[in-house]
Amino acid sequence: MPAGYRANGHIPHPGNGHISEFTATDKYYTNGGPKLRGWTNGGMQDHQSTLSRPRSAEVITANGNGTLPNGRHMNGVLTRGPGGLHKDLEFPPTPRTLSKKKQIVWMRPHDMCARPQFRIAPPGTPLTARELPEPVGPGDPSLLAALGCLSQLPRLLERVVPPEQTFDTANGYCGMFKFRFWQWGKWIEVRVDDRLPTRGDRPAHMHCAQPDIFWAALLEKAYAKLYGGYTFLKYGTVGRALQDLTGAVVQSVPPSGPLLGGAVPRSTLLIAISGLEKETKRRRSGLLTEHPYCVTGLARVRANSNDSATHGSGSSGGDTSLIRLRSPWIGGEWGGVWCGAWSERSWEWNALNERDRELLSSRSSNDCEFWMSVNEFLTRFVVIWLAHIGPDDWALEPGLHTRAPWRAALAVRQWRGGFNAGGPHKFIDTTATNPQFRIRVPPGHPSKAHVVVAVAQKYECYRSRNYEDEEIGFTIYEVPPGMQRVTPQYVSEQMPLDFAPLSNLREIATFFALPAGDFVVMPHAAQHREGRFLLRIFADQHTDVWEVNEENLVIHNIAAEFCDERTIDARILYKLRARYPHEIDATQLQAILKAHGGNNRGFRGLGGINCGPSLELCRGMLALRDPALGGRLSIEHVPALIGLMRFWKAAFRRCGPSSSGTATLSRGIWASKVSSYCLRGLLWAGGATASNKVLEALVSRFTRNRQITLEGYLLSMARLHLAHERYHSLDAKAKASPLSLEEMILMTIYS
Repeated sequence: MPAGYRANGHIPHPGNGHISEFTATDKYYTNGGPKLRGWTNGGMQDHQSTLSRPRSAEVITANGNGTLPNGRHMNGVLTRGPGGLHKDLEFPPTPRTLSKKKQIVWMRPHDMCARPQFRIAPPGTPLTARELPEPVGPGDPSLLAALGCLSQLPRLLERVVPPEQTFDTANGYCGMFKFRFWQWGKWIEVRVDDRLPTRGDRPAHMHCAQPDIFWAALLEKAYAKLYGGYTFLKYGTVGRALQDLTGAVVQSVPPSGPLLGGAVPRSTLLIAISGLEKETKRRRSGLLTEHPYCVTGLARVRANSNDSATHGSGSSGGDTSLIRLRSPWIGGEWGGVWCGAWSERSWEWNALNERDRELLSSRSSNDCEFWMSVNEFLTRFVVIWLAHIGPDDWALEPGLHTRAPWRAALAVRQWRGGFNAGGPHKFIDTTATNPQFRIRVPPGHPSKAHVVVAVAQKYECYRSRNYEDEEIGFTIYEVPPGMQRVTPQYVSEQMPLDFAPLSNLREIATFFALPAGDFVVMPHAAQHREGRFLLRIFADQHTDVWEVNEENLVIHNIAAEFCDERTIDARILYKLRARYPHEIDATQLQAILKAHGGNNRGFRGLGGINCGPSLELCRGMLALRDPALGGRLSIEHVPALIGLMRFWKAAFRRCGPSSSGTATLSRGIWASKVSSYCLRGLLWAGGATASNKVLEALVSRFTRNRQITLEGYLLSMARLHLAHERYHSLDAKAKASPLSLEEMILMTIYS
């Protein structure tokens, strides 16, 4: 089981001083373990978009073809055998699907008992101890812990295990059962036949305490199929199983009091794993060793007598912090109930007044629950798994309505080399190009905002052992309210507030307690590494989240503002009229720029011997002054185009080669190359801004090997100007169409 990690507290921060409140108890990291709700795949809404509020959710049901509305399926190849029962040819009963090379007999439930049952409890009711898998049985312990947590949340469990399935032939039994698992933002369906590996006429792996109930054994078989066989289940963790069954953001942390106070009141499932104890000590405490217990509540009590402060564990000055735990196996033959201080019949309850005793007793409405002191809990439990449940699932499960719901923001994005795969914060020149997401905690609230940030790389369970070799992480900066985007200059001057280092995990999650202010989260992988990622941000009520994105803008008269050379333009036009016709094409425009590039003052720097603008660039520049699409340009427009190109070239020289360190100047400015990560800054210098998707399209279209030349930069600026010209020239009727400015730009770039 992976160990958690937490902040070291040594990261310097040059902010306004209130971040000194961030101590090691304020945030917890994990190494365990879609699109922003209200955000679209194509881009974000404005910054007024907030995290989604809880809304009513429908129970997910399968379509007629066996697929889920928002997912996919792993039905495999199931065919009917001689007896009319299905056989799964993709997951056959062979030794390769098993984890132990022992004598195994594959049998159907009807071969093991006369009247097998899928489950007994009616839909919508919690499972009893007899219907749960045996806690010390041969099944996957990680899956067992997750099922124990969900046993009291029937709606969430029934989404994974549809309860209407049966072994009754009259009600549709055909030897096939279906289950659902969460995989990178989607629910997928897995179908298996009911041939189970057995030993001694009992399932050889996970099985329920009551021998004629088979839902758990069939679920484990479907889970094994998802991962490629029973063998690979031993590599799992409690966190992975929890996420596969709930879709929650999951993290593992060491037990601590502040963590409990921040997580317990919210829709977060907490599973505490008890430590290893000697047998004599276990009999005294009553706890099962290395056993999952669900944390269900907290309380602080004050004893009437001073003696209780001396004898009561975890008390100080008469106050005692208590924690309520639940084991789903209490009441069965396995037990596992706490027998120490603050247990059901312990003397500590006598020190409380009658009202407090009744209040705590009423809060333990479930027979499986018990109280113990927080200090005792911290010494007897070694790790806590947190499963942060989203607002839709909170609305689905009535058992969570006593807790405050999270609001969720989700985004599916990708890293692309040369565009936004900038790497960790140590890569100062490129890290600011990573995707950026803003978290704003407004002032006026007495407490800090609780925020969960999670970044997951693309994976498939069956292939996850290979895909998780990649490393992911994220960095968080505190920024001034007026700063729209974290820039390379800001990265070079400021240290991050905190960061999750690169780790080859499925998902990295962080639990923050943030004061009022603005924060920017930047998910990242290794520098230049391409891949898709899923970002999820959970927050309480007083928090806004949006993706940092620019508007698509162009300042049309920027050349006139900064390069007023009307006298030179008139002299150039006089010479051109004497040599060229009234209208010229792209080939003639290229000849003008090349012929006069090296020896004419008005054209200086635009061309030269054996270099200069290409025919494609000249066609793009000509289109800026050719609204009729005739392919020809009036000679009067040539000086204006020259001035615009001169301004863009100066911006490239000023912001490109000097900052990238990759320029090749031996053959002149036309042969120089700069890093494509600089393109956003180059657009700003040339008087244009572009949205994230437009910038990604420009990088894909006009760069090569993560570098861009002057030619590529000028083509980018020409296409942007052309797109804006075409869009703003549409008449009122065309503007009423669903075509947006961004769509027009994308169409122009790829034209």
